[in-house]
Amino acid sequence: MSRVLLLSHGELAKEIWATSKMVLGEVSGVEYLTLPSGTDLTRYEADVRRKVEEADDGLLILTDIFGGTPFITASRVFATLEKKDQVEVVTGMNLAMVLQVFTFVGSMPVKELKEVAVAAGTEGIVDLRERV
Repeated sequence: MSRVLLLSHGELAKEIWATSKMVLGEVSGVEYLTLPSGTDLTRYEADVRRKVEEADDGLLILTDIFGGTPFITASRVFATLEKKDQVEVVTGMNLAMVLQVFTFVGSMPVKELKEVAVAAGTEGIVDLRERV
């Protein structure tokens, strides 16, 4: 059903993908794009657009930080889409979020997958002093 695209500064998206693969094993329907320093931003946006266009069953884009280039690029691409209901963008990507999303990728519609991402990302932040 839905797919996932990880976007980040530097190699973070690749490393979160690799760590998730180590924990969960192979997960299909997941891709990432890195943004190394000095990347041609026009080409980067074209790459993001291509990934969005290839995902015709729904795409959840997870980006590292609000206001950063990966988020802004995803926002620009999203703004030009005719079928906005097929794409969701969530920022603040963390490992807890990604592991939970990868567990459900391909088995639920993109809007539900987005809700899983937001909940898991938020619940994954725990203050030890408040927990004890």
